Amino acid sequence: MLVLILDVETHEVSVVPVTIDPPGEDENSVVVAGSRTAFGVNATVWASLASCIPLRVLERVVDAWGEDLVEFAVARTRGQSRSVPTGVREGLPIRSALEPAAEVRATLTDDLEYLRHAPGLPVEEDGQPPQTLASLLGDRLDLGALCAALHLPQPQVMKLLRGKTPLSPDQIDTVASATGLPSAEIAQTVRPLPADLVLVAEHPRWRPVWVRRAQRLGVSETQARLSGGYGAFALAARQTGGGPAAWDARLRQFLRGENGAEDK
Repeated sequence: MLVLILDVETHEVSVVPVTIDPPGEDENSVVVAGSRTAFGVNATVWASLASCIPLRVLERVVDAWGEDLVEFAVARTRGQSRSVPTGVREGLPIRSALEPAAEVRATLTDDLEYLRHAPGLPVEEDGQPPQTLASLLGDRLDLGALCAALHLPQPQVMKLLRGKTPLSPDQIDTVASATGLPSAEIAQTVRPLPADLVLVAEHPRWRPVWVRRAQRLGVSETQARLSGGYGAFALAARQTGGGPAAWDARLRQFLRGENGAEDK
């Protein structure tokens, strides 16, 4: 999916979807001539579908548009009038719900909704100490039964109980079945990560890394980012040194160590 970025916040961006093929437009659209883009063909900016999406779903820059194009698109999203830039025209209305353009608009609406709810990393909040799985289970904790249910050795299960490593979705369901507690309660014991680490790990520059790691491990991109973030967090916890953690460097160090271990 292509989007035109209108504004950037700390964790999200304001965007409007852009389409090239299949062609389509509505009365609120901005149609930009191919001569003004890197695409070489007309591009439709669906100004009525402006939305905020998480920064983590972005992948790479494919073109940089002129300031006049962006300002005109912003004005259209706000319903403001502005002189039409060179190489741009206003969109034509959709006359019937059966037109292909109507289907394109509906698909874009669904895609934006999906992106808005893309899973992110759990973020640490001030004043809210995390609850561990061990404290949630309390007297229900049967270490031997849990090791058997998860098919893991005791040291790894202890890390899960203490929040040192995250529970995967499958492990959450397994623990729920073994203990009789709701999966939602168990999921809340996943220890949140420092906000600074989340900001780095969810930056678009890291997304290709998570995609490659997901392919290598045979897991989802979300799970690759989650376990990678916790791996860097655990690495930082083991190492000493004053001052704030340099999370970019911690992530790279963790991934280098992981790749080195696999090579051996």
